[in-house]
Amino acid sequence: MSVLSPWIGGTRRLVGHVGQSGLLFGPIRRAIVEPAAPAHDEAVRLLLCYYGKRAYQAGLIAGSCGNLSARLRNRRYIYITPRGANKARLRASEIRIADLEAPEHRLTDVSIEFPLHRACYLAGSGIGAVIHTHAPALTALGIREIDLEEVLPVAAASLGGVVRIPYHPEGSLELSEAAGAAVARGAKLLLLAHHGVVAIGRNLTEAFELTEFGELTAKTALLAVG
Repeated sequence: MSVLSPWIGGTRRLVGHVGQSGLLFGPIRRAIVEPAAPAHDEAVRLLLCYYGKRAYQAGLIAGSCGNLSARLRNRRYIYITPRGANKARLRASEIRIADLEAPEHRLTDVSIEFPLHRACYLAGSGIGAVIHTHAPALTALGIREIDLEEVLPVAAASLGGVVRIPYHPEGSLELSEAAGAAVARGAKLLLLAHHGVVAIGRNLTEAFELTEFGELTAKTALLAVG
């Protein structure tokens, strides 16, 4: 089994996407195709860049908004995107490593939403990735307080638990506490009122696909209710 299987879910589809993006060579190819290759660190950094660019291309983020992270095998640490970075042009060398147990004042240049990411990871042992985007339809769903389970119960069930979080300022303790509490109760998709959406997954692939499917479902719900 690939050393990256906890993060990428062993999906053949990812290999195809990565190949189309011109990243199927070097360390990421070795980590996916050649399981014994010691390329874990750089490969996960590249995957964060890859999904950041896909989020931009899908219209889920723009400019410097949004942030992504992945948990290391040493579960005390995570890789996380830097503060203010444009995810469409992110480089592997820019990805930061953050200690989940470190005092926040020791962390420099990490995403302003690190407290939210940390709260999500600490709320569930099986969490391997957290992706925060400003997906338009999901964000609108949260603002309008539309009950997705009422409009599309089957789709809502497939998303694995959708919870609306009342508005709190970005990077705030209140936001991280509310998000952590929701994840601890089993939520996988958090609609942050007036702020965006957070997807929780066992790996980056799962978290990104949850965001994609959630956005499609939200668009359908918005069309249905008018």
